[in-house]
Amino acid sequence: MMEQKTKKPISKSLIKRLHIIYSAQGIDDEQKRAILLDLTDGRTNTTKELTYSEAMYLCGYLNGTKKENRDLTITEREIRRRRSAVLKRVQRIGIDTTDWGAVNAFCLDTRIAGKKFRELDGEELLLLIPKLESILKKKEDGGY
Repeated sequence: MMEQKTKKPISKSLIKRLHIIYSAQGIDDEQKRAILLDLTDGRTNTTKELTYSEAMYLCGYLNGTKKENRDLTITEREIRRRRSAVLKRVQRIGIDTTDWGAVNAFCLDTRIAGKKFRELDGEELLLLIPKLESILKKKEDGGY
């Protein structure tokens, strides 16, 4: 989860700014929700519930204003966070995450990812999070 140095609420103008960036970057609602879930480690999937520091980080990240030499570090960290976020949800679904065979069998299902866990790239991991959240919600509601 991204460190929250300040819990200052997000302003309406900053919400608008982020929505303009989403539109300019061609980010659809599903991708936006996945990005927000990843950024907040599953706390929220809506822009208006971001903290000020999360929103400012997201603006810089989406606009590509991070220094190029830090991009590799950020990317590596992002992939680790996404893997961790996916594994947490897979475990909550009931898959033994200490058994890579079980994790891979789950991920290989075409309805899930169609690939082994280690073969999933950052974008695929990001898109998998809302899918797993949906499965968890159905499981909680007794429909899975």
